[in-house]
Amino acid sequence: MEFDATEKIFAQNRQRVFMAVFLVFMLAIVARLFYLQILNYDYYYNLSENNRIRVLPVPAARGKILDRNGRVLVDNKPTYTVSIMPYEFPGDTASVEKLAELLDLDPEYIWQKYQKTREIKYLPIRIKSRVDERVVSYLAEHSGEYPGVVYQVVPTRRYPYGKVAPHILGYVGEVSAAELRQRYKEGIKAGDMVGKQGVERYFDNLLRGRDGAKFLEVRANGEVVGPVRDRKDIPPENGADLTLTIDLDIQRYLEYLAGFFDRGAIVVMNPNNGEILGAVSTPDFDNTVFAEPITDSLWRALNDPKTHPMLCRWYQGTYPPASPLKLMAAAAAVDENIANGYTKMEYPCTGAMPFGDRYFFCWLRSGHGYLNMFEAIAQSCDIYFYQVGAKLGLDKWSEYARECFFGKPTGIELPHEAAGLVPDRDYYNRRYGRRGWGAGVVLNLVIGQGEVLVTPLQMAQFVAAIANGGTVWKPTVVLSAKPPHRHELKFLPQKRGELPFSPEAIKTVIEGMVRTCNEEWATGYGAHMDDITVAGKTGTAQNPHGPDHAWFVSFAPAEKPEVVMVILVEAGGSGGSWAWLARAFYDYYFHYWKFEHRRT
Repeated sequence: MEFDATEKIFAQNRQRVFMAVFLVFMLAIVARLFYLQILNYDYYYNLSENNRIRVLPVPAARGKILDRNGRVLVDNKPTYTVSIMPYEFPGDTASVEKLAELLDLDPEYIWQKYQKTREIKYLPIRIKSRVDERVVSYLAEHSGEYPGVVYQVVPTRRYPYGKVAPHILGYVGEVSAAELRQRYKEGIKAGDMVGKQGVERYFDNLLRGRDGAKFLEVRANGEVVGPVRDRKDIPPENGADLTLTIDLDIQRYLEYLAGFFDRGAIVVMNPNNGEILGAVSTPDFDNTVFAEPITDSLWRALNDPKTHPMLCRWYQGTYPPASPLKLMAAAAAVDENIANGYTKMEYPCTGAMPFGDRYFFCWLRSGHGYLNMFEAIAQSCDIYFYQVGAKLGLDKWSEYARECFFGKPTGIELPHEAAGLVPDRDYYNRRYGRRGWGAGVVLNLVIGQGEVLVTPLQMAQFVAAIANGGTVWKPTVVLSAKPPHRHELKFLPQKRGELPFSPEAIKTVIEGMVRTCNEEWATGYGAHMDDITVAGKTGTAQNPHGPDHAWFVSFAPAEKPEVVMVILVEAGGSGGSWAWLARAFYDYYFHYWKFEHRRT
């Protein structure tokens, strides 16, 4: 009996607790209904009857791009953009023509933009960027006459120093249909601005940031009433700032030097960590023009099939490496016990050498006579290296070339890098058949002619490894990235490996390069300096489409290298005729740039 009474008391208590909770819940609902239906009746009645909520994306500002010393190369400026909201825009002929007249656009252009993206009903379709403030003021005053037409303040790229390093920096543009199909999983939407070239493209996801959203109350006719109550806007998160390895002063000086030839490239690298201090491809393009609408005539000029200004020759262009590749053959000869620095070959250079059923010629048809390896490098004697190549053989030569990291991309943080080509036995069998080629192909390859192709960047990577004693560093253009409110991301130097040569072989090659630039009879004497020991190598690459291409590769000081420079001049003739460009740069670097940077 006592047990039953206790149970009855507990049941009654539970019932009271339940009723109390229920009453509190009902009172909360009544209070909320009273607030909505009585106190805010007018507001919500008008909102439901006459108004709508417009969700307007707020574009994030792209991150800034800075040089290695913190100077801002690219940032943003506010501009006005006019867009249409597909679910509000009438989409009839009259509306399109009226908007086209206001924005000074072809109605067909607006119609095509609307038709292509109208299935995305709740996102604005960008119609015109960088709209004049007077047009925006008129649109604000007459918004009821333009239903579904909105304007926004959008950050647009600005270049404080004007055109500089366009192939490295790149540019931004509206995402294309093809890019949208490839990158929709990254959160990119129709109308978004994305990187198109250079670091703007390679680091687009870091630079782009994350868009926010603004919630606006609008009437049925499109007139903006104001922010929606009780709905907080989502602030945008700006992109990360990117600090590059390039130095603005060095980059500008290289662009000045590149003005002395029509087509070509220059690369300047730190041989001790792979950092690119500056690089130029010419002809180039003005990336600042992409901050404004591009005309058809300008776009055609940018894609000229003869000059290819959008092609970055120093990492996308491939060329026969010519005589600088003799440096690889010289080091291989030392390690294969074919020759050392003082070895003279069996046959003197008389200007030509028979091999098989044909003659192979030296660039100096009168001949160099008997030379040792140091002299053969300094005078770039072809006959000497033909004999080295014959003793090495194709298989060994191809193996050394691959181990020197030719024939593969360097991995630099720039899009669409070329790999080059290292031909081997399989390559020739595929291309010519097993009986369609002979052992003589290696004689062309050993002097950097024939089918072998490299980029100027690959050559800079190779010369840098020689300069530092054998370490192959991955070329890089980025030092760090700093996202907002987060820790800075450091991009540390990366070793790719080591050259397949002994210290003695590398020392022999460097001695030959020093003689090239410091003996009056050598091909690179134009780079000679009285107070700085320059080590270099000239090259003249045969060009089936016209005059020979010119190469000059070098580093300085030879005793303790600080900087590597590779020059390629398309149709430039003899490489030695461009050695003075290297001397001019080293004079600037050691006698001006270093002095100024010590002061700062």
